[in-house]
Amino acid sequence: RLVACPGCDLLHDRQHLESGEFARCGRCNHVLQTCKPLSIDRTLAGVLAGIVLLLISLFLPFLTLSRSGIESTISVVDAIASLWGNQMHWLGLVTFGFIVLLPLARLVLLGYVLWRIRFGRKIRRSMRVAFRWAHQLEPWAMAEIFMVGVVVSLVKVSSLANLEAGLAFWSLLALVGVSVLINLTLCKDTVWAKLSQKS
Repeated sequence: RLVACPGCDLLHDRQHLESGEFARCGRCNHVLQTCKPLSIDRTLAGVLAGIVLLLISLFLPFLTLSRSGIESTISVVDAIASLWGNQMHWLGLVTFGFIVLLPLARLVLLGYVLWRIRFGRKIRRSMRVAFRWAHQLEPWAMAEIFMVGVVVSLVKVSSLANLEAGLAFWSLLALVGVSVLINLTLCKDTVWAKLSQKS
């Protein structure tokens, strides 16, 4: 029945909030609780869109480089396979983990929990575990960091050859936007309240 402020650790009584309301700490004014409107529906829509965009970005052409009549196209999977094939196993594994595996795992875990809540399925212990893991994976899903690196590389390489961004590039860029939307619409308090109901 109590909630600790993440900013200063002051304990507060948990409030019952209506849709759109939020509660702040009396000491440091940090947001303690939220009740975002239509959080489950909006976040689930974002998660499903994110999964589709991530899968598109893996296999379709990411970049096309051409110079002196020679053209080369690469996808994200091709880049990871190339790292692995050039004896850079650890770099290939790290790239696969942070760009593909962890973002996909977080989206699938969130989708599993939100789908069951949205369609009134029985609350299971696995849903609580899945939501906790999805929250833990949030800082490690680094699609946006990858895109920053890609943009920096594009600026440097653009003077040497002609570059054309493929559909996968734009899909991954859209995924970054969808990830921001998911973080804005997801109301952890609402989800935990649903998961705390008796099975």
